[in-house]
Amino acid sequence: MYGARVRSLSSLLVLAAVACRVEVGAPSGPVAADCPGSEPEGEVWVYTSMYPHVVERFEALVRQRYPKLEPSFFQAGSEKVAQRVEAEWAAGSSPACVLLTSDPFWYAKLDAEGRLQPYLPPTALRIDRSLVDPDGAWLAARLSLMVLAANGDRVPESERPTAFADLTGSAFRDRFTMGDPLASGTNFTLLSFWAEQPGWDWVDALQANGLVAAGGGSAVLQRLDSGERPVGAILLENLLAAPHTSAVPIFPTDGAVVIPGPVAITAGCPNPAGARAVVDLLMSEEGQAVVVEGDMYAALPDVPPPDGAPPLSDLALRPWAPGFVERVSTGAAAIKDRWAALVSR
Repeated sequence: MYGARVRSLSSLLVLAAVACRVEVGAPSGPVAADCPGSEPEGEVWVYTSMYPHVVERFEALVRQRYPKLEPSFFQAGSEKVAQRVEAEWAAGSSPACVLLTSDPFWYAKLDAEGRLQPYLPPTALRIDRSLVDPDGAWLAARLSLMVLAANGDRVPESERPTAFADLTGSAFRDRFTMGDPLASGTNFTLLSFWAEQPGWDWVDALQANGLVAAGGGSAVLQRLDSGERPVGAILLENLLAAPHTSAVPIFPTDGAVVIPGPVAITAGCPNPAGARAVVDLLMSEEGQAVVVEGDMYAALPDVPPPDGAPPLSDLALRPWAPGFVERVSTGAAAIKDRWAALVSR
């Protein structure tokens, strides 16, 4: 998906073995880790944008697996997590050890600034190389899918869009909604894809067509259900988690957008051993099952998709072109400034 540089299996193995002795079979086979020493203990702060019910389930799993570890969580949207930890760093220090949000461009920026310490869990060897940072600074822990949706009661199937490209047409004037790219990491990713292809002229046309972009997934779903805006761009997980919604998913023919939610350990983490244990557990089969319980796709390819979701292999997906992460991470401020100017007209 990313089209980034690819490290050899042996190089990834060195990174995965930072804290453990790792025995590896075939690249797609089982990975066994032997981590000698005392059980991880002490406080570990996890700053995350995962949904509260997923955080609760994962916290219970951490406490069950590591009784001496004291996990603490700061939960908010990706942008608010970034704002908080960067404000803490600016003030001198942050307790944040594990970062688990949905903005891969932010991780590229932090890596360039030396804010992350390289660490890959043993299961990184089973994950698609495009979902693993070539320097080992982060890897995808979950995959979200940005799709289209329509109010099934208000929009007949024959009148629904089939692709993102349809949204600038007159049939969808004053009918389309999405989340705010300035407040939502997933919607910023969607905007970044659009800015590259079809381009800013198309984004301008979308705004001129009466786009409403505000809030996050719950706000978009509310506008869909009320009929205020009967067509929207939304994460599939928001639809799966709302079984009584009138909104139905539409998998765009010009490519749904897979949005990796990375996990990383901060360079200033006060409890790196505890942080590595948390990351290892998150990226285990058991931890990835918790991710799927939150209606997201697991990063481990052999974990089944969420209930009601098709396998990613069955869908048209937007590719992450070579250099895309780097271009967006360095140009994020300009993208946000241009968007802010556009919606303020």
